Amino acid sequence: MLLLGIDVGTSSIKVSVVDAQTQQCVASTQYPETEAEIISRQSGWAEQSTEIWWEYTQQAILDANETNAYDPKGIAAIGIAYQMHGLVVVDKNQIALRDSIIWCDSRAVPYGERAFNAIGADNCLGCLLNSPGNFTAAKLAWVKENEPELFNKIDKIMLPGDFIAMKLTGNITTSVSALSEGIFWDFKKDDLSKEVMQYFVFGTQIIPPVQDVFSVHGELKENIAEALSLKKGIPVTYKAGDQPNNALSLNVLEPGEVAATAGTSGVIYGVSDQLTYDKQSRVNSFAHVNYKTPSPRGEEAGSEVKKRIGVLLCINGTGIFNKWIKNLMGSIMSYGALNESASYIEAGSDGLFILPLQWC
Repeated sequence: MLLLGIDVGTSSIKVSVVDAQTQQCVASTQYPETEAEIISRQSGWAEQSTEIWWEYTQQAILDANETNAYDPKGIAAIGIAYQMHGLVVVDKNQIALRDSIIWCDSRAVPYGERAFNAIGADNCLGCLLNSPGNFTAAKLAWVKENEPELFNKIDKIMLPGDFIAMKLTGNITTSVSALSEGIFWDFKKDDLSKEVMQYFVFGTQIIPPVQDVFSVHGELKENIAEALSLKKGIPVTYKAGDQPNNALSLNVLEPGEVAATAGTSGVIYGVSDQLTYDKQSRVNSFAHVNYKTPSPRGEEAGSEVKKRIGVLLCINGTGIFNKWIKNLMGSIMSYGALNESASYIEAGSDGLFILPLQWC
């Protein structure tokens, strides 16, 4: 049985086909080959076109098919990972109303700060495990205030991976993990946060149906299956943000386990069984992929279902900093060659420090 994985990244869409029996990757592609555009109309803004994501996704799948390493009709299920905290809004016809406001956009910071003060630090940290900060709920508040006509047309809000799942299946769902990363989830009540929804004056109808991360989020539409040479009805059985997904891929599922990864950003991600939070919001806590669900490793029937919280430390510039170094060197060396060269230098780099931060 073959499984198709799609990663909606900031720089590109990556696709892999894996043999479920051998757990071996049989094909892997990305599109485009160069970094995708980030639209920045003002300082601190960062957006990407949802339709470009969809175009790139289709092309990456077709490129994988063209490797002839597998039979596309043998693909039995689809999983999606995606850049976290982005905002996608669609109307009743499932048409995106604007470009996605993505994770590294900072325009919504004042909206999150005002919500934090109004709802109260104890309520935010104790129930949401975070300040609303610059996350998806605050981004939606910016749209509500600055684009009211557009806001009134919104049927559903979603994250980037939800949008790709919608394009594949015509179905829109969310999960506790997704809602928590948008700062919509009350961990103490195990429900949509009434305080957040009421403070921002959001109607609950804009939130898609909530399902487990590991569940059927829709089935591949016939016309999409035909265009991509896949079988009609293949289920999308998994959707998660890139960092929880990276932790899952490294088998980091239980309390005390930690994953370290780097993409555009650099992340340390640990798992806890406590509703833990940072009073200064330097690290963030979200529902892990196995939050309140049996672990993918398997549990005995009737055993107590335990919560799993992902604690995430992110420095936005660490990964993309490699691009700066590569460009500084005239792009002569590949990323692999850069890593190889760096491996010959002793830890500490003779006292050289470089901080991947923007100084004003």
